[in-house]
Amino acid sequence: MSKKIVHLDSLQFNVAGLLTGPKGGTRSYDLYIPVSELDQLDEGFDVVAPFQGTARFLWTKDHIMAVVTGQTTVTLQCSRCLEPFHHTVHVQIEEAFIPTVDMASGLPIARDETDIAILIDEHHILDLSEILRQSILLALPLTPVCSPECQGLCPTCGANRNREVCTCTTEAIDPRWSALRMLLDNLDTDPDHPNP
Repeated sequence: MSKKIVHLDSLQFNVAGLLTGPKGGTRSYDLYIPVSELDQLDEGFDVVAPFQGTARFLWTKDHIMAVVTGQTTVTLQCSRCLEPFHHTVHVQIEEAFIPTVDMASGLPIARDETDIAILIDEHHILDLSEILRQSILLALPLTPVCSPECQGLCPTCGANRNREVCTCTTEAIDPRWSALRMLLDNLDTDPDHPNP
């Protein structure tokens, strides 16, 4: 089942003027997408700051090249200590958007392209919503860490070693010797086999 694409009004641009102008024409926009709108894009990230950046459109031979840069802040869970923390996400997008209507004749243009996120619709609206959503998700770290110095949780007692001193001792045992270690432990506790 495919995910339903969310369309944010503040990320939709009417590019009819650009499409009817000369090749090489450009348009630039400042972007400010509030948290209330960004939250609608995806449940996979928890946005805590607006997206701020710029969008620049360039009309080339048969498509509009969109260059978007900006940043936002999301809340993530540290993979070491499991505490939530804020992470700044930097986004840089370069994507070709394809018209679906010929501006001269008004007739639809046959396209083999199946990714509807990069199609300019019949009303000449270029929508950055889905591309921005994908870019934010791709910019998230696979194993988020609140800081490089994070000591994580104690594997024995579960204490957060960033906040408290853990007194548990961990003994590093080569797993290849674990069977011998168990045998020695059994000999130590077996009264029929006293230690020499």
